[in-house]
Order: sequence, then structure tokens, then C-alpha cells
Amino acid sequence: MPSTHKNIMLDPYPVPAFTVPSQATVSIPGSKSITNRALMLAALAQGNTRLENCLFSRDTEVMVNALNKLGIASISEPSSKRIEVQGAGGNIPNRKAAINVGNSGTSARFLTAMLAACPDGDFILDGDGAMRKRPIQKLADTLASLGCQIDTTNGYFPIRIRPTGLAGGLAEVDATESSQFVSALLMAAPMAKEPLEVRLSNPSIRRGYIDMSLAMMEQFGVPTGNLETHSDRYRMSPQAYHAPTDVYSVEGDASAASYFIALPFAVGGSIAIEGVSKNPLQGDIAFADLAASSGAHLHWGSNSLTVSLPENVSPLQFSPLGSDYYAFSDTFMTGAALAPLANGPTSIEGIGHTRHQECDRITAMADGLSQIGQSTQDTESTLTVEPRPLQTATIETYEDHRIAMSFAILGSHDALKSGQSWMKIKDPLCCRKTFPDFFEVLESARQQSLES
Repeated sequence: MPSTHKNIMLDPYPVPAFTVPSQATVSIPGSKSITNRALMLAALAQGNTRLENCLFSRDTEVMVNALNKLGIASISEPSSKRIEVQGAGGNIPNRKAAINVGNSGTSARFLTAMLAACPDGDFILDGDGAMRKRPIQKLADTLASLGCQIDTTNGYFPIRIRPTGLAGGLAEVDATESSQFVSALLMAAPMAKEPLEVRLSNPSIRRGYIDMSLAMMEQFGVPTGNLETHSDRYRMSPQAYHAPTDVYSVEGDASAASYFIALPFAVGGSIAIEGVSKNPLQGDIAFADLAASSGAHLHWGSNSLTVSLPENVSPLQFSPLGSDYYAFSDTFMTGAALAPLANGPTSIEGIGHTRHQECDRITAMADGLSQIGQSTQDTESTLTVEPRPLQTATIETYEDHRIAMSFAILGSHDALKSGQSWMKIKDPLCCRKTFPDFFEVLESARQQSLES
């Protein structure tokens, strides 16, 4: 069980350094991406769906509250990680609502398309300051071409949706800013009046999360025969969603697993990560292969992964975790945070779209790494880090959970050789977005290592 560290509520939070190599077992939470997709699909399905291993976090709370405001009831059991959703069979009971999506990108994009598919209604979607900087115009333009009246605020939130149902036919979408635009359209497509063809203006976009959405749609009753997939487009026929006959178990979060896959690179030793499988729906598990290419040993169980770092590739001796992170970009910050401990420069490519996520993630990582004495260079879509001696610093997280968690792994390294904390993390509670007890789990790993 994770222990509650006495300093957990301090802001900024001093990251405790590991004074011994890791010897620990941790559990990761359910996937945010899968939990929020499952909530939406369950809401649209005929029948009740029981979801297990759900993530209970700020983002999933946003989705549950939004569905409740729309008249779709659910029962949440946080202690057992279960949510039961009373499906509305494609109907939205409340046709007028004002919904705050906070800074939940999945909720914002998925709800926008879902509400556009209603035959009528008047909906306002708004979010916090960070959400009001995340573009929505390209998705709005596509929905408008399908018959929805949708007004943005200069291309951003708040937005007003006055739907008349999705007409079907051909719709082109520019998803270079986010593949969630495509996922949102595809999950709403079965409710269209006629078959809907979604054409990609740029076919080179990331497909991992789109493939996840399609696989989950099949799990919720959409036959593969109703979907045509091509290199530049998708075609979906109208189809009712149906609740799964058994409980729907949410996968462990592969992005969250990346932080603990990285931990041995920062502190040495090994760690067993429970709740992660070798072939999940989530493409971010590719970070494990990248870790292996940099010298880590991986041992896969049926629902676990043990990562160990041999002595000859201990911190300051391992190969950089540089790569083209385009297909698994939620983990690029984990690789970048390890860059100061690698045996050479780390070059990260394919991450231009991350400038438009919870924050400008390239700038945020470059800023944090510079604060701790590293030499960085970045372009629109790349980040290069040249290792330098580590310096004590307080890291600005820009309300971004992945910035906080990535740097916390680096902060676990005993840089001062004294066990003293050398890094502080601002706004540690931003991790509530996807991993509410992250710092408790990290501290538990440290305590287990001391006791082993």
C-alpha cells in the first residue's frame, strides 16, 4: 500500500532522493484515455455498463459530471474503482446544459462531437484558463460542415453548440493539432443520419489513439463490417452502441507506467510495475522498448512488468532515450527528464503537436532542464539536451501533470550524494489529472527500497 509522505502537501514539494537502488513494487492507475472513452461509449450505449479499474481523477470526474448534467446517470464507487453507467441508447435526455470541462482535452473534444450529433439542443462548453488556450476550431469547422451550428471564441473555448444531428456524407478534418479530433468524430459517427466518411487532410497524423478508439467501439457493439479504414479516411455506417455483456475492465495507464519504467535509470536497481501488460490498446507502452534499447532488462508477467538496470548501465552510464516520439509523445517528457543522467546528448523528435497540449510541453521541459543546469536546444518539433552537472532548482510545472511526474523521477536521483532533496516541484497536485496519488506511490517505492 502506498504510504502518505508527510511533505506531500507542500508546494513546492521537495522530492526525496533515493539513497539506495530501487527494490520495490508499485501499482499504476487505470488509463485516463480508456476510462474517458469508456464513459462516453457507455453513455451512448443501450443498457447499463459496469466499468472496473477506472481511473478516479480530475479528468474523469469532469466526464462523469458532464454526463450527469446531460441526464445520463451513473454510480461511482471510488474505493473499488468501479463506475456503473446507465446508457441512454444514443439519446441525450437534457438538451440544454452549460458544462465546465476544466482542462480535460478528452472530455472537451469527445463531448463536442457527441453533442453535435444530437437532433436539437443548446449547449455551452467552457474550461479553465489553460483549456481556453487549446484550439478547437478545426473540429468545430468539421462539425459545422455536417450541419451543426457551433460557435467558438476566436477558435477556442468557450463554445456554443446548437445541433441538428450529423448529416453524414463526407467530412474533412485537420487533426494535426490532436488525433482526438478524429476519435471524437468516429465515436459520434454511429449516431449520424447517414454513413459518415471522415477524410484526413493530413494522413500522417498519429494513429495509436485512433486505433484505440476504434477497438473500443467494437467492444461496445459496433461490428467491424460497419467500418472501412483507409490510409487517408474512415467510413462509418449508423449503428447503435450496446453495453458489453460482461464488466468492462479498464487497462492500466501505459503513460503512467513510463515514470516507473524510468525510475531505475535515475536511481539504479529494479522495480515491479503491476497493472501493465505487454500488448495493451495504448501505444505509449512503446516507451518500455525504448528503455530496453538503452540497457534496461524487462521481464513481462501476465499483468506486470519488472524493469531492472544492470550495474554496467547505472545512472550516468546508460544510452540516451532519444527517439522519434511522435507515436507515443505523452512519454517524451519522461525520456527528456532522464537526459541529464545519460552518457551523451538526448535528441527527441516528432513532438511539435505537444506545444498545444496542457501547456507548451517542449518549452516547459526546456525551461525546467535549463533551471537544473542543462544545455537545451529546441525547434518547432524537436528537443535536444546536452548533459551538464545538475543544479538545485524549483521546477515550474505549468499545471501539467506530465511535467511534474517526469521531473519527480529525475529528482529521485541522489544528485547531492547526501540523501538531501535537491529538486522541488511546484503545484504537485496537478497530478490529480491522471495519477492522483503519484507522489505517495513514488515515496512508497523509496521506503520499500530502504527496507529491502
